[in-house]
Amino acid sequence: MPFDLSTYLARIGLPECPRTLEGLRKLQAAQIASIPFENVLPFLGQVPDLDDDALWQKLVLDRKGGYCFELNALLARALSALGLPSQRVLARVRMGAAEGGVRSHQAHIVEMDGADWLLDTGFGGQAPAEPINLSTSGEQPVRDQTYRMRFDTAENEEVLERKTAAGWVPLYGFDRVSPKQVDVEAANYLCAKWPEISFSSSIKFYRLTDDGWISFQNGLAGYTSNGVKASRTILTSSDLSRFMREDLGLGYNDADIDAVAKRLATLTPPAVTS
Repeated sequence: MPFDLSTYLARIGLPECPRTLEGLRKLQAAQIASIPFENVLPFLGQVPDLDDDALWQKLVLDRKGGYCFELNALLARALSALGLPSQRVLARVRMGAAEGGVRSHQAHIVEMDGADWLLDTGFGGQAPAEPINLSTSGEQPVRDQTYRMRFDTAENEEVLERKTAAGWVPLYGFDRVSPKQVDVEAANYLCAKWPEISFSSSIKFYRLTDDGWISFQNGLAGYTSNGVKASRTILTSSDLSRFMREDLGLGYNDADIDAVAKRLATLTPPAVTS
């Protein structure tokens, strides 16, 4: 089915999106806030369908979420509808490591105001809520976080890093070689099925909010609002149903939620910390 910009904007709660840097900032944040990061299908043993019609049905009409290959594919269609061409990149996730592993993350680059910008709606809680300028190595504050880009000469990659109390943490690195769709399909299958990647063995959710975010991993939900953090354990099907539908706004049916709860019961939830 054709991409309809007005329907997409209504889905993410954005009245309009001007073709400006501020428009890109609002677009990225609005999608992360409205279409949560989640890996329900891989957790249930399924490979997400990356066909345009399937993504439109799942993410927009059925009001479900997804992971990077789904979320950023939808973002790319929105950018195209706005007349903003984007370059797709496949990144190697580092999450603090000196170098990345397989290419298991997808993001996009858009040129705006004489600079290249990294747009990413599918990395979860570590990634910025707004675009990152690739044309500078300086610190870039985004809401309550600080990021920077660093070029890794040994790996020939541009690396996105987040500032923490312990120092700069590399999130992922990428080059500018444009992947073919078959590369993306292979990476999607690998992420959904390979046990070395956690999507098939661990369930995660993330949604941006106006004053913080909501996160979830293996039964432990976290809520951050204006810097104040709280957490609670969610294990039963009824509690999970309320969390997924009310806190995250996801449109999964009872059978899917029951299946997630049943699989979740076999996992050891993270410890609750003060």
